[in-house]
Amino acid sequence: MTRGVPRRVAQTAVVAGASMAGLCAARVLSDRFDEVVVIDRDTLPDEVRWRAQVPQGSQPHLLLYAGAQLLEDWFPGITEELYESGAVEFDVCRDFYWHQGGGVLTSPPSALRGPMMSRPLLEATVRRRLARIPCVTLRDRTAVEGLVPDGTGTRIAGVRLAGQPPVRCDLIVDATGRQARSLGWLKELGYGPPPLSVVTVDTHYASRLHRRVETTARDWKAAAVIGRPDTRRLAMALPLEHGRWIILLVGVNGEVPPTDDEGRLAFARSLESPVIADLMATSEPLADPVAHRFPSNQRRHLDRMRRFPLGWVMLGDAVASCNPVYGQGMTSAAQQAAALGECLDHTRALDLAFARRYFGAAARTVAAPWSIAAGGDFVYAGTTGPKPAGTDLLNRYMQRVILAAQHDDAVGIRFAEVAGLVRRPEWLLAPPFLLRVLRAAR
Repeated sequence: MTRGVPRRVAQTAVVAGASMAGLCAARVLSDRFDEVVVIDRDTLPDEVRWRAQVPQGSQPHLLLYAGAQLLEDWFPGITEELYESGAVEFDVCRDFYWHQGGGVLTSPPSALRGPMMSRPLLEATVRRRLARIPCVTLRDRTAVEGLVPDGTGTRIAGVRLAGQPPVRCDLIVDATGRQARSLGWLKELGYGPPPLSVVTVDTHYASRLHRRVETTARDWKAAAVIGRPDTRRLAMALPLEHGRWIILLVGVNGEVPPTDDEGRLAFARSLESPVIADLMATSEPLADPVAHRFPSNQRRHLDRMRRFPLGWVMLGDAVASCNPVYGQGMTSAAQQAAALGECLDHTRALDLAFARRYFGAAARTVAAPWSIAAGGDFVYAGTTGPKPAGTDLLNRYMQRVILAAQHDDAVGIRFAEVAGLVRRPEWLLAPPFLLRVLRAAR
């Protein structure tokens, strides 16, 4: 979180992409640039609805506690605004039925509380708040098609738009998602891409909206049932605004969840806990199932780039795109945006020192979600790619953490803090905590 009044760094910043990553970047830049222009080729609706250019938008999305806190810092009162729009207040420990490792994690009350809602509601609310900032302009149905270099070819001086005049800028932020469209634009200028790590985990999702009926027999607001690694199956149910569930079935490395009613129910029944299947059987479907495939985790190592133009950075899934089942994407993007703001506060110019500082900060920021997601996916046979250091040992230890969290509230809370990006994974290895895990896991 930025302290004090940020100093204006330069005149104009352009953000390519109006996803949560782009919106968070724009909010941070609005304190440090005279003008911020957010450009997206999709239509940005005033109302809450799915966006055509976001194929994964109809899948479940989680705003973790760390991300919710950043949004509240940037947009004071936004949490209450989301609640007024129907978001569900959610304690990730107390209100989450989490079945894994043959049992259910304890559910103590915690400080990890925040809103749970659909991605369209969150994006629409953030866009509305962002549009109130005088120096910010949102331009939809506009495509960036290239970069404009300065006379030396070493610095970005603007962006080219399809069918419109170019926009001059001092900084361009690529928030176009895992495809990272600016890499093609850089190639036109003679710059190569950053080194790329890919962990292939063929993951298939099938989600469906259901009507949510509250009942006193249910003491949780969301549920996850993680099958044994050899089953390569899991399921999740999250509450959305307007009295809805979004129920997600996931298959990994050869398992593909069906989309027909009978097949979906049988898939859910095959898991060790019946709660998701029972929810599906007793709630009314509101739409057809929507399938989505996630082929691989990928991480671009900006900190290892040798040549790049000044005035260009990347953020969000363009830097690291991790398996969405861990629910870290939006929070990781917000944390990268916060890191960008801190780097701008420590620079006097958008020079090489700033770029190196941000690229290093981005690498440190995504290291935790990468370790959790890419490393965690190696519990499934068939996952391939470079393993983060210590993955096998950490995954064996995490099995004990899960067992301990079924009996020890403090272990459950610490596990939720790490999964929620509030603490780094190293906190699970602190000696007193490690001893507590080993005792409780017996």
